[in-house]
Amino acid sequence: MKKTLFFTALLGAVLSFNAQTVIFEETFESLSQPGLPSGWITIDRDGDGQKWEGADASSFTDPLGFSGKVAVTGSTPTSDHLLVSPPVNLQAGNTYSLSFLIGTWTLGGFYPADNYYAVYILPSTSTFMGTETPVLEEGIATGDIAMLKTIDLSSYAGQSVTIYFRQYNFPQQGVLIVDTVRVTQQSMLGTVETNSTSGVGIYPNPASEYVYLKSKSKITHAEIFDMTGRRMDAQYSGSRIDVRNLQPGTYLIKITSGNETYSQKLIRK
Repeated sequence: MKKTLFFTALLGAVLSFNAQTVIFEETFESLSQPGLPSGWITIDRDGDGQKWEGADASSFTDPLGFSGKVAVTGSTPTSDHLLVSPPVNLQAGNTYSLSFLIGTWTLGGFYPADNYYAVYILPSTSTFMGTETPVLEEGIATGDIAMLKTIDLSSYAGQSVTIYFRQYNFPQQGVLIVDTVRVTQQSMLGTVETNSTSGVGIYPNPASEYVYLKSKSKITHAEIFDMTGRRMDAQYSGSRIDVRNLQPGTYLIKITSGNETYSQKLIRK
């Protein structure tokens, strides 16, 4: 009886989800270091001998908020290094977003925490010249943290595009990491019990100990981010996420079920 009441409450929770169909995803798990996954290339524009490489250093990078294998580049005072994706087809009539994890690795304070990068979206037939306008350009001031970045790509709908990650304009040695690159097609779903055919739900919200997840399709991944984009150390196991170590506040929970990703604000009370 208690079990029946629990799942009834779970499915009846009023949750507004943002449904996203993942049309491109690169977690870098298929790479064989120091190589990159198939279709990805690196360009050493300044000729300093450094480039983007694949790395399997999860014992060091997972505690920073990354997951498994990653793409990494070392910077020098003259560095200008490109990490280039395979073509991504954005069909007309849809809205899209790009998300990825990025951060610096200080190796225990040996390298500086800051660095500098830019992201470019160009037609797949174009050649990168270095004078293009980036969709994102910023310095990193805090080290040893995987930061989640999201960029609206809706203006590129109807094109086949290539994503360029550029590490440059940083006059010191350092290490920059990129992981979990996703392009999603977005559409809004209503409440779980009335409009969503996915059956995805979370309960309770607010939560103080565990958040329970349910979906008609198998849940393959779940993670929690704070409102600055930092991925939190909250483990998903079975049908629940342990949030006891989170500080009270507002977070973003992302759930991957089938080929869709759902996101919603979660309150840790």
